[in-house]
Amino acid sequence: MRRLPGIGLLLGMSLLAGCAQLAGPPPARAVPIAAGEAPPPFRLAGRVSVKSAEQSFSGGLRWAHEDAADEILLNSPLGQGVAELRRRGGRVTLTDAEGRQREADSGEALLEAALGVSLPLEGLVYWLHARPRPGGAYNLEEDASGRVTRMEQDGWRIEYDRYQPRGDRWQPGRIFAQRGEGLEFRLVVDTWETP
Repeated sequence: MRRLPGIGLLLGMSLLAGCAQLAGPPPARAVPIAAGEAPPPFRLAGRVSVKSAEQSFSGGLRWAHEDAADEILLNSPLGQGVAELRRRGGRVTLTDAEGRQREADSGEALLEAALGVSLPLEGLVYWLHARPRPGGAYNLEEDASGRVTRMEQDGWRIEYDRYQPRGDRWQPGRIFAQRGEGLEFRLVVDTWETP
């Protein structure tokens, strides 16, 4: 039987390349869209801007979320505290830059009082994971990898890009949300941790 030159070398290189690909970490999978599934606890830091016809805010955001608790700290672009929102069970407390506290059942109402803009916190905790809020109608578009690129829910149009691997899944690194013509929300995630 006659040998063909280079076949053994080619075959060996192919096997090595295949082994090298298998030896690396498994690729992160697309964020699953699971109706009714509670978002896992997380800690994130990023930059946020909110614009309405009457008000605007831009600065830093730190958010720690657990099942029955949230802590959201908003900072000015220079790092000074603007507002701190704490949710424990069904009660929400907002502390402003002067140390004044307000309490309510809704974080949306308190943020509107502090910033002049109402943000849908109940939906946002799901939207950060590119998931729809349970119990509400929604439409979404995905890319070829199954990652959500656009979602509509509760009158908001939310667009996602800059997906980054976080643990065993992809998380959006930038979120842009718009409601009507006058209300916009942008979030760029710098760090994301799942405790």
